[in-house]
Amino acid sequence: MFNKMIVGYDGSEGSRAALAKAVDLMEHKPNTTLLIAYVNDDVVGGDIAYSSQALGSAPILTDMTTVPPVPPDSDSPRQLAIEYANQMTESIQVQLDNHQVDGQIVAIDGPPAKALSDLAEREQADAIIVGNSGKSGFQKFFVGSVSEKIVKDSPCSVIVVK
Repeated sequence: MFNKMIVGYDGSEGSRAALAKAVDLMEHKPNTTLLIAYVNDDVVGGDIAYSSQALGSAPILTDMTTVPPVPPDSDSPRQLAIEYANQMTESIQVQLDNHQVDGQIVAIDGPPAKALSDLAEREQADAIIVGNSGKSGFQKFFVGSVSEKIVKDSPCSVIVVK
């Protein structure tokens, strides 16, 4: 099926469902390489800016019920983003450990659709797995759907999980 999958993760219900789907797929093909990408769209750049080294390799958790708290005292927006990404990484790692699925966690900057598509191209991924945002028709009209943009721009297959 897929040899390398990327899960777009932001802590939302949709991204938790995407991670759960990746875990299910890994059960059928355990030698698949799994990358879980936390995308910070508040800092523009589209690069693996604060995770030049792999942040983690481990198994997966899908019962994340809360988003990690952001430290109230930070020096700059960039530092806040780094700290939040580290907290998100820890939460994802717990999920991986609970499901005993190996995966690599990376934090990337930029608009989610472009950042994930660029990562998939760089990593030569076979699939990107993302959650459905659940935006209303009115919201989609003005903002657009990240998953729709990924489907349009991705260099590989895209699985959108509801």
